[in-house]
Amino acid sequence: MLVRALLIVGLAAAASSGAFAQAAPTAVPSCDPPSTMELQVTLRPQKTGMWCWAASGQMVMEYLGKSVEQCIQANYRLHRSDCCNSPTPDECVSGGWPEFERYGFQFKRTNGTPLTWNQLRSQLAAKKVGEPCSFTPFAFSWRWIGNGGHMMVATGYTTTPDGKNYVHVNDPWEPNIGATRTILYEVYDQLPGDHPHWDDFYDIR
Repeated sequence: MLVRALLIVGLAAAASSGAFAQAAPTAVPSCDPPSTMELQVTLRPQKTGMWCWAASGQMVMEYLGKSVEQCIQANYRLHRSDCCNSPTPDECVSGGWPEFERYGFQFKRTNGTPLTWNQLRSQLAAKKVGEPCSFTPFAFSWRWIGNGGHMMVATGYTTTPDGKNYVHVNDPWEPNIGATRTILYEVYDQLPGDHPHWDDFYDIR
């Protein structure tokens, strides 16, 4: 899921009389993430073999305070009304992308590129007073060599004493099981012969 508000107050009488001087602009602080961060994002396994996108959307939106079941997302995405039936109709078992905007969220999206390490840390770092860290998980995806892809949720990161960077992941695969994993940033980025990076959904508000 990006609301920006500006409050402008005019004091015409004071200005015309020279009763006050203009204040110097205040510098906007930058985010200073810690070396390790882990957000408490509930793992939600995908309900079918193709709903990693819906499970990832569910995890992120639930963390931000809005629970949207995977079958509901599939109904909207596929223009159906029966995806919550049991068993799940075959026509509902389909890939897709999370539709955060449909549920009132704003977001940014990359196009075939990962977040940089610094961007990733700023996304996941806990917000401190006066620091614009995002403190939100984000969804990322890989494109398999040959066909298809997979979406997961980044929930944290770690830099080890020897300088290696790791990403903590809620992986909705396997169906009805899921897994939490820790992967090297380089693997999050790409793994030659296995997956290049696809799209990331971040700055979700």
